[in-house]
Amino acid sequence: MADSKLFDDEFLQRLARLGMIAKRVSSASRGAGQRRTRRLGDGLEFADHRAYTPGDDMRLMDWPYYARMEKLLLRLFHEHSEGIVTILLDCSASMAMGEISKFDYARRTAAALAYVAMSGLDRVRILPFSDELGEALHTGRNRRQILQTLEYLEGLTAGRNTRLGASVEQFFRKYNEPGTVIILTDMLEAGDDLPGALAVLRQRSGDVILLQIVDQCDANPSMLGASQLSNVETDRRMNVNITQAVLDTYVKEWGEFVGLTEKTCLSKGAVYLQAPTSASFERLVLQTLQKAGVLQA
Repeated sequence: MADSKLFDDEFLQRLARLGMIAKRVSSASRGAGQRRTRRLGDGLEFADHRAYTPGDDMRLMDWPYYARMEKLLLRLFHEHSEGIVTILLDCSASMAMGEISKFDYARRTAAALAYVAMSGLDRVRILPFSDELGEALHTGRNRRQILQTLEYLEGLTAGRNTRLGASVEQFFRKYNEPGTVIILTDMLEAGDDLPGALAVLRQRSGDVILLQIVDQCDANPSMLGASQLSNVETDRRMNVNITQAVLDTYVKEWGEFVGLTEKTCLSKGAVYLQAPTSASFERLVLQTLQKAGVLQA
């Protein structure tokens, strides 16, 4: 993986640091978690002790403590929820565009989300989509699967058009189980499908978070003069003379588009976060997983 251009040594080092930061964030808030509950049982993460009472499971007795203190205590554990973190990754043609590749940024973000979620003992499913769902990657609650995850993400390509609504319907016909859904998309050609897709997701799953991947060429292009514009997803072309007034109008309408996307998310009970490709993914990942309840703020 060190030879990978997408996931090079620097990325792996950043991923390791992010995992340590996430662990500190989670540890600092122990006891206030939404995704782990205290119970007497054989869970994965030790939580606390309580005094033994007749009828308790003797297998959970803390015998080393008894040997030292001659007092019977039972070990309590955090029971992890059975939910799963699903990452829906936009692989449409528009994602390959950008001064900084939106697709590369989205794949790095997906890798980091998966790594931190697995480190927190969540299962992860990554599903690419464009005009239909692609083949999924499923992980267990084990961050050692990150290399498999990186190889999977590196093998994905961006092409074809966006059909968010149809992809969400396919998703729930195939995977009808509770969990958090995180959508990574630039939202180009997906705006009309968004209300219906979010309504389905919110009805059948837990938290829904939309990360809109935004590049400078989308939000604030700098081209001037005679140009031919091409829609990479529909192959439509248009000749236009781009003046500063045209650019100003575009920037205004882009802002309205982003505002409408955020408003739609809020109205459907989903969380909206903008993800500029110029920003580091670490802060975005921590913010996203805190919103999802995987990490506790």
